[in-house]
Amino acid sequence: MTHGFALVLAVLAAAATVPAAAGVDSGGEYPNEEAVRRYAQGLLLEARGERRQAQAEYFRALLLDGRAPALLRRISSISAALSEPRRSLEFAERALAVDSADARSWWLKGAALANLGEPQPALLALGRAVGLDSTQADYYRALAGVAELVDDLPALEQASRRLVWLDDEDGEAWFQLAGATARLGRLVEAESLLARAAALNPLRPGIHLFAARLHEALGRWSEAVRAYRRHLELAGDDRAARRQLIEALVRGGDRATAYREARALAHESPQDAGAGQLEVELAFAAAGTAEGLRALDRFLAARPHDLRAEMFAVSVLAQNGRQSQAIRRAERLTRRQPGEAQAWVIAARAHWLSGHTDPAAERLRRAVALAPDSLGPRAMLARLYQEARRYPEAVAAWEEAQKGHPEVNYVAFELATCRELAGDLPGAEVAVRDVLRREPDNATALNFLGYLFADHNMNLQESVELIRRALEREPDNGAFVDSLGWVYYRLGRLEEARRELERAVLLTRGDPVVHEHLGDVYKDLSRYDLARDHYERSLQADTGNARVRDKLQSLR
Repeated sequence: MTHGFALVLAVLAAAATVPAAAGVDSGGEYPNEEAVRRYAQGLLLEARGERRQAQAEYFRALLLDGRAPALLRRISSISAALSEPRRSLEFAERALAVDSADARSWWLKGAALANLGEPQPALLALGRAVGLDSTQADYYRALAGVAELVDDLPALEQASRRLVWLDDEDGEAWFQLAGATARLGRLVEAESLLARAAALNPLRPGIHLFAARLHEALGRWSEAVRAYRRHLELAGDDRAARRQLIEALVRGGDRATAYREARALAHESPQDAGAGQLEVELAFAAAGTAEGLRALDRFLAARPHDLRAEMFAVSVLAQNGRQSQAIRRAERLTRRQPGEAQAWVIAARAHWLSGHTDPAAERLRRAVALAPDSLGPRAMLARLYQEARRYPEAVAAWEEAQKGHPEVNYVAFELATCRELAGDLPGAEVAVRDVLRREPDNATALNFLGYLFADHNMNLQESVELIRRALEREPDNGAFVDSLGWVYYRLGRLEEARRELERAVLLTRGDPVVHEHLGDVYKDLSRYDLARDHYERSLQADTGNARVRDKLQSLR
């Protein structure tokens, strides 16, 4: 979607458009013949692009007729074009003092306010403009631009819908309408609107990327793959989109093609560790152990003596049935570098992934002893105990980590999560409120506490307030939107929950938890086919989730 700043510049440009000589700003309003001549000369100069000279002529006319609305509007308009928004605002308001029902003057006022960084008053002024004259596309374009700037989705949708009614061939308006509709959670409708936008302007930057994400959110993986490929044809080397294409291929079940794409990506950028790791992981998944080991050898050969690469190696080996090999590799590393804390962390990882909790904990304690001021080994020890459901030890480890690093917020969040898992909800709340005491506007903490309350069906009104405060700071954070949808569900506000969760599915690119939440909403709305669809999508991404499987089974 168009960025708000660019839209405000578009408002500026539109406000500066020179009217036709016989248009709204007709010189017939002037009783003074010299004023009419000066006005006409200004129009001629402006049409030639000589704006500063035109402005001077308009000011000369103003000395002769200081209350002519057309002249006041023209000075407002050309001042906007000359990047003088304050003067533009002054003359728009002077025109409105003469004729408060003039739509063009309200439009100029709204444009000036937008360019002065006052979007809310601008929105009100532009609303007056379209209320007085609903036939002018430029007024609605300005309104849509400012509505997007302030994230007023209903106003953005309404303005965009009117634009496409006024001009069915306006591809940008169709694109903007699709974006607003998607953000309002109506994904299927947005997909249809976007198809219209793409038909009108298939070369628009970002249109196929947006389509890919819509298809993903709707679980249409083959369509998402096609859209990503079309985007890449137009955008060239967009590495982020190439990775998203690979993910879509995997989620759509085409691992062989995903592996070929990943291998090509890694070959083109041999120093990109992320691309190399993706190639190795997909080699194991798509081409088998032998090919996975060859890919891993290539990855490691390009990164000799890199402990991060060693950590990845033991992880991928252990996760692909080569636990003994992972442990041997890691233990050799500790013998070569016994005084290196990270070597013991790598060995701990190998044992952890092999299901050996106590040996892993022993090696992490060695790492802590070697690097007592380092947070990493302490945090890993806490997570090890937490994953093993040894919650008292995990809580103690997180509390110890927090003592040494009280300013690190993620430690507080992890401590809160661990206390929640241990059944200590008051303790979890205390950990998050400690962050909020230091940082009252921390969006992550606001959302964390709000979701904690929603998930346990408690303090729901405070939950709504907390999550809304988080969204004020990060309005397009999919996790936060999911939280708001979930608390609406807890409150029984099912239609509001549905709208938020449909939007969250798009923003999170189909997160399995969001799909589960949306399935629960549809189930309570007795829309069982849609509930089943979202439970299935959740299971596609998280195949081991027994809770979702039981919910799906109950609908069969």
